[in-house]
Amino acid sequence: MFLAPVIDDVLESKKSKLIGEWGYSQFVNTLNRAFKNVEPFKFHYETYYDYGRNDYSVSGLYIMDTDTKHIVLNFSKRCTAFEISPRSWSQFKFDVSQVCQHETIHQTQWQHRDSGLFKDLDTSMDFRNTMGSVEDEKEYLADVDEIDAYAHDIAMEIRFKYPKRNPYEILKTIDTKRNLWSYTYYKRTFRGEDWSHIKKRLLKKTFLWLPYIH
Repeated sequence: MFLAPVIDDVLESKKSKLIGEWGYSQFVNTLNRAFKNVEPFKFHYETYYDYGRNDYSVSGLYIMDTDTKHIVLNFSKRCTAFEISPRSWSQFKFDVSQVCQHETIHQTQWQHRDSGLFKDLDTSMDFRNTMGSVEDEKEYLADVDEIDAYAHDIAMEIRFKYPKRNPYEILKTIDTKRNLWSYTYYKRTFRGEDWSHIKKRLLKKTFLWLPYIH
């Protein structure tokens, strides 16, 4: 993806300021300062009781009205600081970069559309409840924009999780792989249903993204 080197370079430049144990606010502030003059990312954090001390996840949302990409770090409510070790840095960097790239794809998708046609669309943010019912989640994942962005996620995960393997061979046997979170998300959501038309589009998009990810 065309912004990947920029995003990865910014994160790598702040490695020394992110490795270690930092308060949530300090953590987010470091990322906001790092990207301030590079890309319109806005970092936030949320906390949850069902997250353990070392648990985290990264989520995001693109707001077309303000052309802003919001990246949310989800931490445990049971503590106020998070620690990244040198050993866990690679995974953390990948997770943040992946969401940044996912939202940048959405930004690119909207840049080619007339935003006036969608002026009544609700673009308010609710980081805690981005999904509604199971049917809402299925509709969300079946959207062509999300298929494109998640296909990019899957291509990234193939390259990251299986760096010494032929990525196209991994794609051919993807149903046997357990380390590809984004594809597992699709399989779990559509379990018990015929989602072959969605799967076909998703894997075709993944195939097309693979040459652009290194």
